[in-house]
Amino acid sequence: MYETILMVLEVLVSLALIAVVLMQSGKSAGLSGSIGGGGETFFGGKSNDMDAMLAKVTIVLGVLFGVLTLLIAKVS
Repeated sequence: MYETILMVLEVLVSLALIAVVLMQSGKSAGLSGSIGGGGETFFGGKSNDMDAMLAKVTIVLGVLFGVLTLLIAKVS
């Protein structure tokens, strides 16, 4: 019974983790990325706040996923 509950939680956490990673903006490379990033910083872009929050959520979900995996291994 506990194993089933943990597996359902792990599936939900993994789907949330996938969604959060896909919502993050890509890091631009090259000269155009540095110009765009500088302009965004200069004009006060709001995406930095959202990217920072998504990065923290990604870390929390990743740790939770790892803990759930270890608990499933321990229970079964």
